[in-house]
Amino acid sequence: MSNPTLGRALRRATAVAAAGLVALAGLPAAAQVAAADVPDPVIHYTFDDVAGPTVTDASGNGHHGTLRREGAQVRDGLLSLPGGNASSAPYVEVPTAALVGRTDLTVSTWLDPRSGPGNLAAAFIGAPVASGAAYSAGYWLLNPSNPSGYVKSVLTSSVAPSAPWGTEVGPGSTNAATSGLRTPTGGALYTSVVDGTRGTLTVYVNGTAIREVAIARNVASFGAQLVAYIGRSTYDDPGWNGDVLDYAVYDTALDADQVGELFASEAMELAVDAVEVPATAAETFTLPGASYGARLSWASDHPAITVDGTTATVTRPAPGVGDASVTLTATFTVGERTHTEGYVVLVPQDLTDEEKAATDLAAITVPGAANVRTNLSVPTSGDLGSSIGWTVREGEEHVSFRDGVSAGSRTVVVERPAAGAEAVDVVLTATARLGAVTRSRDIELTIQPMPGGSAGTEAYVWAFFTGEGAGAERVSLAASRGNDALAWNTLNEGEPLFTSELGTGGLRDPFIIRSPEGDRFFMIATDLKIDGLPGGFRTAQISGSLHMEVWESDDLVTWSDQRHVQVSSEYAGNTWAPEAFWSEELDTYVVFWASNLYDTTDPADRTDVTYNRMMYATTDDFVTFSEPRVWVDVRRGAGRGMIDSTVALVDGTYHRFTKDEADMTIRHEVSTDLLATVSGALPGRQGPVDEWTLVQERVATGLPNGEPGRTFTSGEGASVFPANEGDVNGLDWFLLIDQPSYHGGPNHYVPFGTDDLDAGAAWQPLGHVLRENLPQNSDGGKPRHGTVIPVTRAEYQRVLEAYAPDIAVASVGALDVTTQAGVAPELGQATLTMVDGSSTTVDVEWAPVDSADYAGAGTFTVRGVAQDASRMPVEATVTVLGAAPVTVEADTRCVVGRVVETARVDNASAEPVEVTVSSAFGARTVTVGPERTTTLTFSTRQQAVPAGAVSVTANGGTVSAAYPARSCA
Repeated sequence: MSNPTLGRALRRATAVAAAGLVALAGLPAAAQVAAADVPDPVIHYTFDDVAGPTVTDASGNGHHGTLRREGAQVRDGLLSLPGGNASSAPYVEVPTAALVGRTDLTVSTWLDPRSGPGNLAAAFIGAPVASGAAYSAGYWLLNPSNPSGYVKSVLTSSVAPSAPWGTEVGPGSTNAATSGLRTPTGGALYTSVVDGTRGTLTVYVNGTAIREVAIARNVASFGAQLVAYIGRSTYDDPGWNGDVLDYAVYDTALDADQVGELFASEAMELAVDAVEVPATAAETFTLPGASYGARLSWASDHPAITVDGTTATVTRPAPGVGDASVTLTATFTVGERTHTEGYVVLVPQDLTDEEKAATDLAAITVPGAANVRTNLSVPTSGDLGSSIGWTVREGEEHVSFRDGVSAGSRTVVVERPAAGAEAVDVVLTATARLGAVTRSRDIELTIQPMPGGSAGTEAYVWAFFTGEGAGAERVSLAASRGNDALAWNTLNEGEPLFTSELGTGGLRDPFIIRSPEGDRFFMIATDLKIDGLPGGFRTAQISGSLHMEVWESDDLVTWSDQRHVQVSSEYAGNTWAPEAFWSEELDTYVVFWASNLYDTTDPADRTDVTYNRMMYATTDDFVTFSEPRVWVDVRRGAGRGMIDSTVALVDGTYHRFTKDEADMTIRHEVSTDLLATVSGALPGRQGPVDEWTLVQERVATGLPNGEPGRTFTSGEGASVFPANEGDVNGLDWFLLIDQPSYHGGPNHYVPFGTDDLDAGAAWQPLGHVLRENLPQNSDGGKPRHGTVIPVTRAEYQRVLEAYAPDIAVASVGALDVTTQAGVAPELGQATLTMVDGSSTTVDVEWAPVDSADYAGAGTFTVRGVAQDASRMPVEATVTVLGAAPVTVEADTRCVVGRVVETARVDNASAEPVEVTVSSAFGARTVTVGPERTTTLTFSTRQQAVPAGAVSVTANGGTVSAAYPARSCA
């Protein structure tokens, strides 16, 4: 449907047919046959004349349509609708004045669907939704591909306002979903004849009746108020996705000959104009076998291209012979009409072996060559046939080679410099060999030193998506409140940080893994967008993505460009929830995901969902992957299998948690061999240690889920991770299970914790804690299927600085505390200055202070955790003042009616001591000689004073003495 002349070609054919004669413009006279008499339509949209939102009615009757919402494209006689969410997908509103009260009616429209199987509507005529109702009580609806992949054109033949779909009759109806015809590939003419006079609905595809049913109602039965649309219905289903070439409504019931004439008069020219053949071909390609209902057969006039069915096999002329000009002749057949069309294809002469070798060498790329931190894969063959060998020209102490993860790769084993050393440059030499030709190319890598500093983790980062709503199928990050896996900070003001620019345009189920070296992270995610996808999860499992999405980062802040990597075979229908595990034994990553598998590579030949198997592949660098292998293959019911595995390793034993789709619960198994396979039936509790055995079925089922009065019943997307040392919750392991609303949950993760991963029934419910401390996106979304990764304080700080500068602490005010020997220090609060410049004073949870620390003079440090959002570590420096080497006695007396305060200081030591005597009435510094006594007086100038104290500081210590109250009145 990419040819811009299609709309104009159809208009010419239609105009001729309306005159009662078929003469297909530009086709030979031999193709002309007599035509049936087809009346003029009362509404006719050719999409040749669209001004703003107005779709002109070419019938001349003035029933102009209105294009609603944004996103549709109209060009050269073609309306392209993108589909999408019911609330936002564009559509055409058709006026209904010409439709009201019609007993007989024919709707005929050329459509090229892009929507897969699902509940949706390409065209609709029906009663409006009544007040208080959810759907139209009566309607005619056309859906080129119902959820079973059959053409659906139905009319409600009785009345059931609460469930009108149950009253549908016609091919592909709700109660006869596989009646009629499977959806044809590509563009087709869909004609529905409502003959209320005879009491029949007859549906045609490409001029051929696919089914006729009796009807008790017709369009007149739907009342005096009607609505009509192209691209939607009154159901809350996704908008239809596809191209509309022509839409015509006739106020009569066309007969079979007239419908056949509509198709025949239009199909040939549409078919011819729609076919495209490459102007140049250097490799085998596929030719169309059908186009707009026409059958095509092909012939070639030159051995440079041989045709077998629809496969055009290219054999390039030898170098020096010159290019070949090949004419491919297509014979189009529509009924008894035939037409031939020639297409010239240039087949360039073959490259020389030297040119091929040079091209294959030039095509070699090593992503991240200037920043190598992990092993990586390099190719062993080129697309043009060269074999590629590898050697190390410089830096043999830092790189070596071994067999690769795939048949066409080698692994570059990297030995990084020690922490603190400089990065090193190494040079690899790739040598391409083809025939007698040998050519080489040097590739330089810069290998970074190993990370230094503490690898201890003190916080967590959470990657997640939030659901199927508009805009929700993106990836967000959250950061814990310090070392607390059950309390979280929202980052980036609640906006997702990763949006897919490739594949389906949706991201779900993100998983982050840290490299074994510690300073590289890989994030992988499902390539899936359910929002607006006709057929929803069913379509996604039959004709979904074979890819996963990949990013990498050295700091969780700066990320690489998105990589769209195919990991599933062409026999898969989906690639769901990828996770990865670093295998020290294999010295590579094992990546696992769920796929439905089929016996055909063509999604159009798949009649229904099979069941999900768990698959796995290995990779060194998340660029090159091994062939996928089946890991778990157990059918758990119609369309149900095993999905969403997550793995932990404890003392040489792997713990695997997987969703069992039989009852939508989580199953816990163990094995000493990560790659041991399961087939046919799920394992029991007994078996060899290197096979998977059962620990617990229905993990955590029946425990409280944190919602008042509710329990965890079923879920998916389990994520297991170890607690950091010192996590405030005092547990060793956490297990998050996504309990979406369709599994009776709160539509976010529910947490459980344990100190014993081997004890399957030991999980403690923690939902009541996390419920109050969940991150939340700006649209209200909360974390669903994702992963939590422990991080160092430095990594955590970088994440906060990048995505929450109002939380990230730039500095902590100095905390200096003085106390007397034997007196516990009062540590108090901390003042924090944030990265955004704001400041705050917060409480601190201080570590316990041993009384021995302040028993005598000296200095010590107390550590604490600020009770801010980041739980910033803080320190207080405590100075302990020792006892002074003097004693003091204090008293008061009356002198001339006024109170005088006295302090008698006694130095019993053999050395003179400088002392400072302080009271409420003054301070004096004097030196007291060895074994001497000094008395100091302070005039109060008052007739009466209350009781008080005098302090004496000497040699860093302080002593004090009380004096009594005195009145001299």
